Formats: sequence, structure tokens, C-alpha cells
Amino acid sequence: MGSVAFIFIIIFIVLMGIPCVGVAWIGTRLINQLGRYPSRTPAIQLSVVLKLVVLEVVSWTLLLLFFKILVAE
Repeated sequence: MGSVAFIFIIIFIVLMGIPCVGVAWIGTRLINQLGRYPSRTPAIQLSVVLKLVVLEVVSWTLLLLFFKILVAE
């Protein structure tokens, strides 16, 4: 039973960690682009929002799929 809990924790950490790393990567690129092109701020922010929305949808879908699989037993 302990190994099942360990596997659950690892999978959950991966499912939560991937979006966090993605948001950090997108954020650092946003800050770098805003520093280079301050006059293009609205266009840069719009492109980042679209990427964050896609990342959010993918992460929620993975979490819902994970919990759907757990409940199916």
C-alpha cells in the first residue's frame, strides 16, 4: 500500500510541477521581452495571455483526467 501512495504523490507532484515550470518560463520570457521592447507592451502581454490560457487548460485537463482515473476504480 505504501508504494501506491508514493506513486500517487509522484504523479501529483509532476502534474502540479509542469505547469509551475511552464509559468515561470513564460514569465521570464515576458520580462525579457518587456525589457527589450517596452513600446510593444500590449502585443507582448496578449501573446503571453494566450500561452497562459493554453497552459491552464492543459493542466486542468491533465488533473481532471488523473482524478477521473482514480475514481474509476
